[in-house]
Amino acid sequence: MLDPLSISHFIWYFILGLYVKNNYKLVLFLSLLWEIFEYYITNITYTRQLLIKYWPIPKKYWDENNINRVSDVIINFIGYEIGNNINFK
Repeated sequence: MLDPLSISHFIWYFILGLYVKNNYKLVLFLSLLWEIFEYYITNITYTRQLLIKYWPIPKKYWDENNINRVSDVIINFIGYEIGNNINFK
């Protein structure tokens, strides 16, 4: 369920939480939108072949199943919640 790309999900949403406070609907919208984008980009033959050929991240990390997609959304919310609770100003 967790992989190296989960770290990037966490970091991006942590940063979002630092700057955009208490906007959970936005986080859910962006998380779902990104997962839909990932699904299509990895399942269209042309873009899939480009990813396999040129993207340095191994296929085993981005060729996800549905459980991993759900865990990505959960990781996004964890990152956002931690960033949201930090007041650095």
